[in-house]
Amino acid sequence: MHLQRALTSRNKADFLVELVQTVSGLLLVGFLWTHMLFVASILLGVEAFNTLAHFMEQFRLLDLAVIFIILTVSSHVGAVLRRIPGRWQEQKIVWRHAKIIKHQDTWSWLFQAVTGSALLLLIIIHVFTVVYVGIDSKLSADRVHSWMLWFYLVFLVLAEYHASVGLYRALVKWGFVQRHSLKRVLTVVTVCTIALGCISLWVFYSLGGSV
Repeated sequence: MHLQRALTSRNKADFLVELVQTVSGLLLVGFLWTHMLFVASILLGVEAFNTLAHFMEQFRLLDLAVIFIILTVSSHVGAVLRRIPGRWQEQKIVWRHAKIIKHQDTWSWLFQAVTGSALLLLIIIHVFTVVYVGIDSKLSADRVHSWMLWFYLVFLVLAEYHASVGLYRALVKWGFVQRHSLKRVLTVVTVCTIALGCISLWVFYSLGGSV
């Protein structure tokens, strides 16, 4: 029903942009959760984390992950920019309407746009650090212990919030699930994922300088 409506009410270019935004967003959410599980392997011990990191380097999975991130993030940002007002006056109108309407989903969309802009910078820093510094347990623990703890905490919260809202909007937009039940499920998933990330960061922080 929603697919037919999209094809009849929008031109093909708009539909393709919408499709690229949805698919790239879903891929990024899946990558984020997979990445969180990789980081959480430190909970199984230094040996487990290093083994997984060595496996990724041996089979050049890290290189593939970087290429995937660059292509997928670029596609997602390009599609999203077609939906966001580019002029300051248009942006002011959107914020003014959001204040008047006071609709939760509208505010979620606005905050998603803000967090998306911040995440673009954080992703660039994170990818650069991983590629040029490394990902074994000692390097990761030293980074978290010395100067990047707050960076990763902010990155974690913003990424999970952005992913949760984006997944909610994508699934509701295409009519796959009911609005209220999905909110409850995603809230639980987001809280659990952030908690897992915080615990993993605490382990790295504790290991800093001693691994």
